[in-house]
Amino acid sequence: MKLQRIYDQGAKVYFLVATMALIVIAFILLGTAAYNIIVDLANPEELSVSALGSVGLLIIGFAIVETSKFIAEEELFTDRELRSYSESRRSLTKFVTIIVIAASLEGLVMIFRASRTNVADSYYGVLILFAAMLALVALGLYQWLSSRVVTDERETEPKE
Repeated sequence: MKLQRIYDQGAKVYFLVATMALIVIAFILLGTAAYNIIVDLANPEELSVSALGSVGLLIIGFAIVETSKFIAEEELFTDRELRSYSESRRSLTKFVTIIVIAASLEGLVMIFRASRTNVADSYYGVLILFAAMLALVALGLYQWLSSRVVTDERETEPKE
């Protein structure tokens, strides 16, 4: 029992340090994006390319912040294990949604960036968008299948 408490406290410290490190990294990306834009204000030809690069950095920062927020909510702010299927589904849905949004935005930025320089390179962005949509479909399938399992289990529970 004491060892379990030590482990739980160590895990909480780790999650706290990890989420704070992720937030610091996200702010570094934000600062880098702002710096790139400010530096390229003097060079209007490069500004649009720099702006798209900065958007990409901001999207990655967004995904990092949302991931750290998710970890903090799941591991630090709640003092319980996932007890029900619905809580588990909600957590997984939230996490996969973060990934889908970030990947979709990054794919769009890549397509816009490629369209300004080399249109043939836009297929990288298209592949990322395709992967994001595939993840979204997989999430929907998971939601549908898991809701059917929960419904089936409720129907087979003995009635009192």
